[in-house]
Amino acid sequence: MARCVTFNVKGLNSNAKRKLLLLELKSLKADIVFLQETHFDGDSSLRFASHLYPTAYSATHSRRRAGVAVLLSAQCPLRIESSILDPQGRYIVLHGYLADKPITLCNIYAPNTSQIRFLGGVLRKVFVEGADPLKPLVLLGGDFNAIFSESMDRLTLPGRVVHAMQQHLAIDFRKLVRKYSLYDLWRITYPTDRSFSFYSTPHSSHTRIDYFFGTISTLRLLEGADMDQITWSDHAPVTVDISSGSGHVRQCHWRLNESLLKQPIIREELREHLKSYFDLNVGSVRDVRSLWEAHKAVMRGHCIATSSRLKRDSVALARTLTSLLRALEDKLATYPSRCTLRQIVDARAQLKCLALGRVNKLLLYTRQRYYA
Repeated sequence: MARCVTFNVKGLNSNAKRKLLLLELKSLKADIVFLQETHFDGDSSLRFASHLYPTAYSATHSRRRAGVAVLLSAQCPLRIESSILDPQGRYIVLHGYLADKPITLCNIYAPNTSQIRFLGGVLRKVFVEGADPLKPLVLLGGDFNAIFSESMDRLTLPGRVVHAMQQHLAIDFRKLVRKYSLYDLWRITYPTDRSFSFYSTPHSSHTRIDYFFGTISTLRLLEGADMDQITWSDHAPVTVDISSGSGHVRQCHWRLNESLLKQPIIREELREHLKSYFDLNVGSVRDVRSLWEAHKAVMRGHCIATSSRLKRDSVALARTLTSLLRALEDKLATYPSRCTLRQIVDARAQLKCLALGRVNKLLLYTRQRYYA
């Protein structure tokens, strides 16, 4: 199975935001990642490097606008044969093989004007240049800047009026999607849900404009879809799981959390545990070297247990906040109010704060590894 994620990241020129993204992708266990609004230029895209995603394709704009990228994880069973990179940083088309199946991937970041003309041009390029035009395995993902259904994919606060042009855009968007026999993979998985991938602060509206579309061949391989919460970006990541027939097994690696020593309470616990160990064991063995070597294993075990406890507490708090955020978003969808909106903003801020704590740890590790 290959897990695909599309995510509008609203700029990645900050080192902290790149770390936030990697944390997010790691938690989602993403194999193929579609990123929009990277805001890289031709040179800065090289700064996005990670052992988790060693392969990357990037289309950039010379003025650090727009920008899209496709990241492939180290375990991804996808093999790329050819690529098309838009010089304006609006789309990437990749032709290759998912395990043994020919596939075409397209990452799209549509402009906020003339969306249908732009999307029509990209779709013609995808289907004309596809490897198998009769039975194409095609997956399109990204920020389409268009609503598929006004009734299901938009939520506005009372008093806000939806412009007629936006309603016509939704109609034209549906016609274009049906012309190419594409299927909204998330909507097929959740046919009656009202979930939203983007929040516009100026317009006080929630919309679903981030999609994965696939052909009937792709639909047959669909194993699941999901939409996460909006946290540090103003978009939510959307995921789909595609069957690949690959037997890749993920490997996990553990590293000691050196940040424990920076927390006064934990540092005092370690000091007391160390003192207790020597008080109990001095004189119990003849060779002092054995006592010294054993204390390393004991303290390592205590650090692992403490780190695991802190991680459990952090994960539990994140889950609580995520559940609260989901409940508040459902409440807002049913009974729109500014009070609920403020609670949503607060919950997102707390989730972002938790993520930034993990980012600081990763930044410390990066400095130790490369600049020590």
